[in-house]
Amino acid sequence: VCTGTDMKLLRPSSLESHYETLRHLYQGCQVVQGNLELTHLPAGADTTFLKVRSGKTPRGGEGLGSGQPLTPVPPSQDIKEVQGYVLIAENRVSGLELQSLRIIRGTQLFQDRYALAVVDNGGAPGLRQLGMRHLTEILKGGVRIEGNPELCFQETIAWEDILHRHNEFHDKIQVDATRTRSCPDCRALCAEGHCWGEGKQDCQT
Repeated sequence: VCTGTDMKLLRPSSLESHYETLRHLYQGCQVVQGNLELTHLPAGADTTFLKVRSGKTPRGGEGLGSGQPLTPVPPSQDIKEVQGYVLIAENRVSGLELQSLRIIRGTQLFQDRYALAVVDNGGAPGLRQLGMRHLTEILKGGVRIEGNPELCFQETIAWEDILHRHNEFHDKIQVDATRTRSCPDCRALCAEGHCWGEGKQDCQT
């Protein structure tokens, strides 16, 4: 369990210290008690602290890969639940390691209405896929996705199936699919035509 943040879209005074704060907060965390806010990450930022792939992770501020020694960390300690909202904004990274996220409770909402907001993640390379293939439930709050020129597949997700039947924000699903690149054909990847990413394992189920 870890605490979240409540910074909204506020630009940090130091991007390096901001990255270190995020890494310290979320590395090895499975349940975020507050909000999961991933903002202002530069193109070269290492986001594997969100999903520990092996038993080791770099030590002490090597977000851009400085070759520091590795420190043992328990495997599979990645985020599965967020009690507040998830905000992904103003990032330049191409992807985020949120494949294990299953539930967003929405005890707090972004702009008082959104449990998931993915906004203005452009630039180079820019966010290319959401990859939240295990997300199956949003208990309270809607979805806002806009200003992501490189993002694929967001309009293929059946968001209505993810919002809980008692979630009163079913009319707050705002998903913009304006983009500057061609995306793979989702139906060629997933028979139902609902894709979180480009892999066969990324089909919405």
